[in-house]
Amino acid sequence: MKKTVIVLLDDYWHPRNTIEPLLRELFPEKDYFLRVTDDPNYPTAYFTPPDLLVNFKDGVANTQIPTPNWYNGDWDFMIGRAIEQGGMGYLAVHCGTANIPEDHPMFRKYLRARFLRHPPRCPVTFEPQAEHPILEGVKPFTLEDEHYVIELSPDAPTQVLAVSTSEHGQQPALWAHELGCGRVCGVTPGHTTEALLHPEYVKLLKNAVAWCIR
Repeated sequence: MKKTVIVLLDDYWHPRNTIEPLLRELFPEKDYFLRVTDDPNYPTAYFTPPDLLVNFKDGVANTQIPTPNWYNGDWDFMIGRAIEQGGMGYLAVHCGTANIPEDHPMFRKYLRARFLRHPPRCPVTFEPQAEHPILEGVKPFTLEDEHYVIELSPDAPTQVLAVSTSEHGQQPALWAHELGCGRVCGVTPGHTTEALLHPEYVKLLKNAVAWCIR
């Protein structure tokens, strides 16, 4: 039976065309009903939650001053309810972890981690640290990428499954947890199309999709 997936993407730093080649790898038409949107309100319009929401959109979508953040109370309420009560999977990839307000439930309760900053692009090595279905068959790999500095939520635990290491130190790179009826996962690499299509990274994301959807 086909699964329904919504992918939220496209912002100033992460344009749609850099991400779409990955979607063709992750969501073959024979297995998924795929909806791709740049509108954060689109997922909340579904009466029945999709099987999976993939967030690949920076919370700050442009360089406008003052800079608006598209996270709001309605989005938080609808997405939280879809995960906890509806059993929707939620997967935040790279910039989907970025610019989440410190006091927002997406950081404090749902995703449980967020991006703070990154140094200039450099070699970044992804290193599994635990046994988990998301890491099945995934070997350490190195990308020329942004090394995300990550803050874990002080309010709710998550399991850090892998770290990223560079000349700038070590950071959480993959985390996952169950939340009510749903499952949530965050992963930090993936700034360029080349990085997103690295074979080990594609394998990792396919596993993450399968785990989040159950």
